[in-house]
Amino acid sequence: MAHVAADFWGGDGEQTAAVWLAGVQEWGPVHTSDFAEPRESWPINAALARLGAVPPGPGAPDHHDLFVEVGLGRGRDEEDWRGAALKASDAADYDEWHARDQAERESEQRAAAERALHERLPDIPVPLNGKDISALLDIPEGRTIGAAIRHLQQLHIDHGPQSREAAETALRVWAAGRGLRSAAAGRAEGA
Repeated sequence: MAHVAADFWGGDGEQTAAVWLAGVQEWGPVHTSDFAEPRESWPINAALARLGAVPPGPGAPDHHDLFVEVGLGRGRDEEDWRGAALKASDAADYDEWHARDQAERESEQRAAAERALHERLPDIPVPLNGKDISALLDIPEGRTIGAAIRHLQQLHIDHGPQSREAAETALRVWAAGRGLRSAAAGRAEGA
């Protein structure tokens, strides 16, 4: 177990850390406010290394920081760090925690990327609004309308402004690629 304390404001600060093993203080407390030494010698990083959180192998950036690696860099104070510790308390070891944390981060990134596909980009105009798209593709309001608008915005980014006719044609092709039928195609089949 380690006890760590840090206080930073505007780039200046201090760190203190100590390590206990089997209830006996094995190292520290070590305190510094001089961060000219390599990061691995900073008290919190040194304590984490003694607990088994090891830096990655060859090819790792020079600025690798175990404090950030174990998730404490996302917090601003001891309350945030306690929350991180509670979140990881059921992990058997660092490797298990790290794998779970990485999987959670990747899941959040995938979810954000998925949401971004359906969100309208600010300040990028499209020649059709949601009602026009709903009528053209014969689909209700919802995420598909957002995805269609996002598709038109991407066309604007890639090829410049689109005419209404070009946008309608592009949306029909886009919808067909997703298995959606346009209203015109539905009317043609019903005739």
